Amino acid sequence: MTDDSELLRRYAHERSEAAFAELVARHVDLVYSAALRQTRGDHHRAQEVTQMVFTDLARKASALIRHPVLPAWLHRSTHLAALDLHRREGRRSRYERAAGAETAVSENPVDSHAWEGVGPVLDEALNELDERDRQAILLRYFGNRPFGEVGRSLRLSENAARMRVERALGKLQGRLAKRGITSSSAALAAALTGQAVVAAPSGVAVASTSAAIAAAGGATASWVALMSTSKLPLALTALLVAGGGAIVATQERSSRRSAAEMAELSREDAAFPGLLAQDQGLAAAAAAQARSFRDEEATVGILSGQVRDLEAKSDASRRPAVAHVPNRRALNLDAGTSLWNPSVLDQMPKMLKQNRPEYPPEMRNAGASGQVVVDFIVGTDGLVYNAFALSSSDQAFEDSAVNAVSQWTFSSGQKNGQSVYTHMQVPIVFKIGEPPVPTSDTWF
Repeated sequence: MTDDSELLRRYAHERSEAAFAELVARHVDLVYSAALRQTRGDHHRAQEVTQMVFTDLARKASALIRHPVLPAWLHRSTHLAALDLHRREGRRSRYERAAGAETAVSENPVDSHAWEGVGPVLDEALNELDERDRQAILLRYFGNRPFGEVGRSLRLSENAARMRVERALGKLQGRLAKRGITSSSAALAAALTGQAVVAAPSGVAVASTSAAIAAAGGATASWVALMSTSKLPLALTALLVAGGGAIVATQERSSRRSAAEMAELSREDAAFPGLLAQDQGLAAAAAAQARSFRDEEATVGILSGQVRDLEAKSDASRRPAVAHVPNRRALNLDAGTSLWNPSVLDQMPKMLKQNRPEYPPEMRNAGASGQVVVDFIVGTDGLVYNAFALSSSDQAFEDSAVNAVSQWTFSSGQKNGQSVYTHMQVPIVFKIGEPPVPTSDTWF
């Protein structure tokens, strides 16, 4: 299958309408579904937002040829277009009234009570994630891509992509929880897989393709073909007539509104040399915010580990295995002690000694595989402290993983020429026939 960048290149350099039509057909369900959620179920305005997004894509095709994950840009553009529509028309309350009166278009209507709460705030929560986490969620659950393809798009191994998706899903779950929507990761993943993307109504892809190409300077033949074949009651912006280049205006109000939208978007674009530079700036800002969140999460992780220790000692806790890990070192950090994330260090800890976890005999005999994410601190002396199982596919693997990591040694992390305490996590994969050790690209 031809990738998105090649289709964009063919459209930008060769003005291939067939290439652009294939792009629209490939992504119209994602864009329309996000637009439908953000217009509170107003199908007509969702179609209008969809046309706005693909019109923007046609005009910025040259700048987007090297964009790493086009679905992520389309989702972000849909969010901004819907916000712009809300702001200019000031009709939020009207959308909400209309949403209850219109018939749903999707052939697979939402029947999950959980999704009824998630749907209206999903895109807002998604746009609070940093760029790479948002790309992972969109590729896996909105694009229904296998982990191998997700990894190739994000330049990660398949296992690292799996861990990135799981972490991103956990962060999305946390953003939704702040909005009063709680569910398990498995339930959220199932809801996203089944409900996040619905099929756009028949003809939306054709209308969006024609509107985008016409607005970006494409041939009038596409509009003529559309008007001769389409039976949809879509709010078409103009009818282009071949022969002499004459234009017959239809639906004057819609045309003026579309022209105003295009003018406003053009003014916004004029401030940037290209959309790619704009996206990179947004990604940098999001990355800075994400680093702040990760530092906070690191502190929470340490406190969680200490709470787990206390629970394990007082009774048979939900993770009793942690209390029985031999040679485990405990570290109580003072209030003024800094705990650093590896991504901000001048030199991250380097492995000096790595013990392989033992494969639990009962799991080996059963032919069972699994994985454990171990959370730990590398001290200024290079020893491992406060190791615990942050998550696992089966608790039977946790003892072995935590015991092994607790005995690892490192050179200490360095910041400004000084040894510092470093918060780290590593996934340990147990697979029959392979040693259960992490690979070099799975640290985070």
